[in-house]
Parts: sequence; C-alpha cells; structure tokens
Amino acid sequence: MSGRTIAVLWRVLVVLGAAGAVVVAVLPDPARPVLVAAGAALAAAVLAAASRWRLAGTATLGLVTLTVLLAAALDASAVRPVQVVAAGVLLLATAGALERCEAGADRPTVTVVRTGATARLGPPVLAVGAASLVAVTAAQDVVPSVGLVLAGLVAAVAALVVGIRVHRG
Repeated sequence: MSGRTIAVLWRVLVVLGAAGAVVVAVLPDPARPVLVAAGAALAAAVLAAASRWRLAGTATLGLVTLTVLLAAALDASAVRPVQVVAAGVLLLATAGALERCEAGADRPTVTVVRTGATARLGPPVLAVGAASLVAVTAAQDVVPSVGLVLAGLVAAVAALVVGIRVHRG
C-alpha cells in the first residue's frame, strides 16, 4: 500500500473510532443532550481527520469523552457499564488513529521502537482495566451518599482531563 492510501486509512479510522464510541454510548435510549454532544463529537472527528489540526483532535477526544460520560449519567440501564468500557476502548483507538493522522502518515517515516511491548501497551491496558473496575463497581447496588457522588464527579472530571492529555502527549 502506498503512503497516500495509509494516510487515508488513518483518517477513516479516526472518524470510525469516534463514531463507534459515540454510537455505543448513545444506544439504546438517547437523550437530547447526549445527541447534541454526539453530533458535535462527530463533526469534530470529521474536521480533525480532514484538517489534521491538533486542536480539532483534542476537541474530538474531549467531546467523545463528554458524550460517553453524559450518556452514562442520564441513563442507568443494566448494560451501561459494559457500554462505557467499550466506548473507552474505542476512544483509545481513536486517540491512536489521531496521533498517526496528525503526524502525517502520508510522509515516509521510520519508527524505531526502543521500549518493550509492556511499556508501550501498559497504559492502555491499565486504562481498560480501570474502566472495567469502575463498570463493575457501578453495577453494584449501593446506598447513595455525598461521598460517592463527589467521588463520581471527581472520576468524571479526571476521565475528561486524562482523555485530553493523552492526546496532547
């Protein structure tokens, strides 16, 4: 495959990854605020893929993360924890595709890997594991308390900040 074909493939993967995360988050019963956030996330993904602007990529990750968190907050269905984990995996894939897209995959480059697979794959695997732990915890029946609500808000803000910082490097 030529460099141009690979560049187009990365751009398509940016849009498909963001769209997949948004669709997983929105289903089965979308609320209007979630749909607005989803539309903005998809528009940002198309802009990021077409322009390769880092700001558009950062906005894409932030809006997709916001869509997932908003959908999780507004819908308490039994499958929501699994959807949040699946959307998190798709968000990580989108961040990787954005990185390749913004780096200019159409230019010939040589990548020298100096770290082992554990160092490269450790953070994403840890993130998915943490998301799974949160999903299992969220599925448990607990008595609501101020501490749990505050911890949930802190976790939501931290997820948004981490999602944006992962993209900026």
